[in-house]
Amino acid sequence: MTKALKHERGTPMPYTRASHLLNPVRGLLLSPGCLVSRLGLKPDFTVLELGPGPGYFSPAIARALPTGKLVLVDCQREMLDMAKSRLDGKGIENVEYRLGDAIALPAETGSFDVVFMVSVLGEVSDCKACLREIHRALRPNGLLSVTEYGIGDPHVIPVRELQSLGEAEGFELQERHRRLFHYTLGFRKVT
Repeated sequence: MTKALKHERGTPMPYTRASHLLNPVRGLLLSPGCLVSRLGLKPDFTVLELGPGPGYFSPAIARALPTGKLVLVDCQREMLDMAKSRLDGKGIENVEYRLGDAIALPAETGSFDVVFMVSVLGEVSDCKACLREIHRALRPNGLLSVTEYGIGDPHVIPVRELQSLGEAEGFELQERHRRLFHYTLGFRKVT
């Protein structure tokens, strides 16, 4: 990773460095459509995207929820503003934007069918507290999907570590997707 893109573990990527997240080449590693298929979305689901950055995956997810809703939560207002501008520009209206912290989610208990994040958990100050909050916010049997990139991300969480963290916080691993440069683990809320 270039020096210009590095930031401390446990801290979010500064919004001033987020423009590269919209690079279309990113879709060669994990396309928005591929992520949609991994989430098993139903049209009326309520979905939380934690740490959406400028909203690379957000349009595809929102479109897969024609009678549902996508809620974006980020701790940086500027990231939410970038995502909103992008989604508004595409005419997407079934999205809410909430400023908040991953360890104290601005969400009611049991309010989401799916929570997903891509290369975010390693930037959270307390991974365990974040997973507890996600567990609280998910409906019974809800899906937590975590994708991590193995290259170019100094905060990547290894598969086994993520599986252990998830299981320790009341999730059961249901599916695993591995590709050359990334993986996705899908957990169900079981307790």
